[in-house]
Amino acid sequence: MPVPDFQTLMLPALKALSAGGETRLSEIRRRVAATEGLTAEDLQELLPSGQQAVFSNRLAWAVSYMTRAGLVERVRRGVYRVATQGTQLLDQAPARIDIKLLEGYPAFAKWRSQRRTNTPAPGPSPGGGQGEPVKTPEEVLEDVTRQLREALETEVLDRLRKGDPSFSNRW
Repeated sequence: MPVPDFQTLMLPALKALSAGGETRLSEIRRRVAATEGLTAEDLQELLPSGQQAVFSNRLAWAVSYMTRAGLVERVRRGVYRVATQGTQLLDQAPARIDIKLLEGYPAFAKWRSQRRTNTPAPGPSPGGGQGEPVKTPEEVLEDVTRQLREALETEVLDRLRKGDPSFSNRW
């Protein structure tokens, strides 16, 4: 089973946090992985950079976005708890939590509008359902980096192929 996108992980993460009190991110990961039925192989899948697991990255972004909306409170580094607004949302039994829903929270809408005006997009928009991103910012950057690297490789090879054959003898 592929690792769900970060928006799909928002509701299970909020439910995992609602299990009680201050919760470490590692415990949230364990609970969500269990409820989502992820296998050991799913949990070991790495981002293209090889630096972080896809699941850990996506879950961290899900928690971060919900924190920006005021659904989750960061107690200290790596420790979170459900905020009052998060409990109220869970009481409404939403089918899904996604960016569109989070934009209904003033703190999130303000943060998002500030981000849009202060930070230019790193590249093409990572398309998701209804125009929302499915990829985390790291995944978008890695995709753009890969595209640039491939374009550079192609350009260098084209120049070498079109160049004077004696060029390669100079090395």
